[in-house]
Amino acid sequence: MTTPTSLQDADDYQQIHNGIVRLLDTARTETVRSINALMTATYWEIGRRIVEFEQGGESRAAYGAQLIERLSVDLNQRYKRGFPW
Repeated sequence: MTTPTSLQDADDYQQIHNGIVRLLDTARTETVRSINALMTATYWEIGRRIVEFEQGGESRAAYGAQLIERLSVDLNQRYKRGFPW
């Protein structure tokens, strides 16, 4: 990396540096926001499917099938803690 030779060069460098930093920070923020929205929608859909399964078309579930416990064990074995990145 070379050192700017004049104040003007230093100002130009600082402007491009700051612009790139803002661009990367914005991309990071938007990525996190998108992932959070997708995870929220995914977990909502998982909950909806569990409720539908447990209710079996009825307005209320007849608990005792131990669906949550079995899903918890099976999904934890497959995914450990969250999604592997």
